[in-house]
Amino acid sequence: MLAGLFRSNQPAVQLAMPLLVLALFAPSFASPAQGVENVMPLAALVEGALGGPAWARHLMGTLLTMVVAIQLCSLVNGADLMDRRNHLPALLLPLWMAGINHDAPYHPALLGMPLVLAALRLTLSMSNTGAVLRTLFDAGLLVGLAALCYMPFAFLLVMLWASVSVIRPFAWREYMLPAVAIALVFYLAWGVLHLVGRTPWYPLRTMAEASVNVPQPSSPAHLLFLILGGALLLGALTMFMSSYARSVMRGKNLRSAFLSFAVALGVILGVEQFINGRFPAVVGAVPLAVITSYGLLAPRKQWLAEFAALGLLATACWERWA
Repeated sequence: MLAGLFRSNQPAVQLAMPLLVLALFAPSFASPAQGVENVMPLAALVEGALGGPAWARHLMGTLLTMVVAIQLCSLVNGADLMDRRNHLPALLLPLWMAGINHDAPYHPALLGMPLVLAALRLTLSMSNTGAVLRTLFDAGLLVGLAALCYMPFAFLLVMLWASVSVIRPFAWREYMLPAVAIALVFYLAWGVLHLVGRTPWYPLRTMAEASVNVPQPSSPAHLLFLILGGALLLGALTMFMSSYARSVMRGKNLRSAFLSFAVALGVILGVEQFINGRFPAVVGAVPLAVITSYGLLAPRKQWLAEFAALGLLATACWERWA
């Protein structure tokens, strides 16, 4: 069945990704897409390249969704965040993105998420011994580039600091370098904008205009999706804590670092909800996809896991196609 298929570690499972993403987001191609007027520089470059056609943004959104899903799955397996390797995050990410709100997949946050996951991968590769200054500087550069797509990602500097605090002994340079790298990216971006006559530049103002669509009322399919997803999340949290308790110290440090990443994204989500009344689906979907994967990895009753996976797929498709 669906959960059993993605529970496998066979790379061929990823061939099902295009079918899954198209089944969820194909209806978006029939709807108009509105560009965001005031965005960060890298997002503005992509907006200019995509031009006016709505299908170009929808196609970009579906491609980026597949890229982020595969990248997230590779990160989880490479860092041994779960008890055994699987492809469940690749299944759950598009499901959460499709069901968590009514928006089309493309968003500046989705554009910057591959850079964020690359920074997280570098962060989780650290050990408690050896030199990590170059790794942290590179991670800071990636976070800075992601923030040039979506300004709130700059807050993920807190995630880098929290990860260093749980993995490494204290060294003040390891806290300074990521901040210096992010500041360097913003300084160079300001210099380029100044040369092309695009200053003054107010990056914080892009946060208030990150979404231009009017919030839609919740449908029965959306409410049912949230109920099923919430039940799966509650069960997955207990399994996550059980896995955390069984882990060796290295595993506990990595899971703690990921939790700091999830909390940082939760803060971004809350700020977006407060300012704009909505939030980009990918910001909530990435941590939820990893955590809820624990609920489908080794369930006590297989039929419950299959029911949860098929129920999320059915309600997400119902919401998108209705």
